[in-house]
Amino acid sequence: MKAEHLPPAVREAILAVLRQRTGHAAGLPDPLPVGRLIFLRDPAVRGGDSTRVIAGAGDSGYHLDYFRRDEHSAWHARIHADGREEDLENYEGQVGLKVFPDPAENERERQRVYAHNAQVRELLRKKGFED
Repeated sequence: MKAEHLPPAVREAILAVLRQRTGHAAGLPDPLPVGRLIFLRDPAVRGGDSTRVIAGAGDSGYHLDYFRRDEHSAWHARIHADGREEDLENYEGQVGLKVFPDPAENERERQRVYAHNAQVRELLRKKGFED
């Protein structure tokens, strides 16, 4: 399935879900190109959040990958053409780390989360979602 743009009906189905996830959904271009990184900006929305998206087409159909960041957290997910959402690789520890009675276990957990987040950061950087 190779396309230059998402079909209009697919774009509308994805847009309906995206509206629930970000205030910048109105900035989604129409037509929506496949394979191009887009920074969504809606001038009517104020605040520190940002959303970046990439539409894709693959063996499982059309989809939109998005990365939303606000002042408190970040989220990486995929919206499929049928409206299903799928969580993709995300940062851990955004609201704190697990605390264990053993300080050595706390350190192992901190190192595990740090290593995981470094891998996620690199994946997001390759997609263009992180600088």
